[in-house]
Amino acid sequence: MSSAQRFEGKSYDAAVEKACSFYGRDKDDLEVSVIDSGSSGIFGLGGRDCVIEANPKLNKQEELENLIRSTVQDMVNFLVDSCEISVEMNGSRAVVGIDTEDNHGLLIGREGQTISSLEYLVNRIVSKHWQEKVYVQLDTGGYKTQQEEQIKKTAQELAGKAKSSGKPMSTKPLSSYHRRLVHVALQEDEEVQTHSKGEGPKKRVSIKPKGASRKQDGGE
Repeated sequence: MSSAQRFEGKSYDAAVEKACSFYGRDKDDLEVSVIDSGSSGIFGLGGRDCVIEANPKLNKQEELENLIRSTVQDMVNFLVDSCEISVEMNGSRAVVGIDTEDNHGLLIGREGQTISSLEYLVNRIVSKHWQEKVYVQLDTGGYKTQQEEQIKKTAQELAGKAKSSGKPMSTKPLSSYHRRLVHVALQEDEEVQTHSKGEGPKKRVSIKPKGASRKQDGGE
């Protein structure tokens, strides 16, 4: 209870009532820890007030956000001295912004290798502590936004090549999230069709003209 406040009262209920008033919450919405149960003393002498620590209970989303924020903070601390971390939930996807002033390049690494590795480790750690499925996406200096736009642009270029050549084209290996970006980017194009191929980290997206056989690019 690192953010808990301390409250005192003649009794446990009195101390809790002060905590409820302070936070504007009901008793059931607080986490309470007894520091000193107090004593009435002898004949009213030498008595001690009850001392508690209390803070508001977190809802499920707040718990998840705190887990993600602390996990990212622990990882990033090995690379930079200070940073500000924001967490924005979008369904089962958490977009984490890391503001490190002039150290964005250090976190991104060559061709995004560092931030991709950090993202992988953060997702592994979070999945061990959170039962429900959640995907954590890290971004710093707007790198991931630029990367997504580049992937969409590349998808369109590959689709153009597939249509002009009549042959399937393939992306480089992509994460499941980035493969989905390709599928969505081309779903309105009636001249091509897409499907994922490969296994594990080598999985990529095949883009081929409609009517072409999937055997042409090793698809199933």
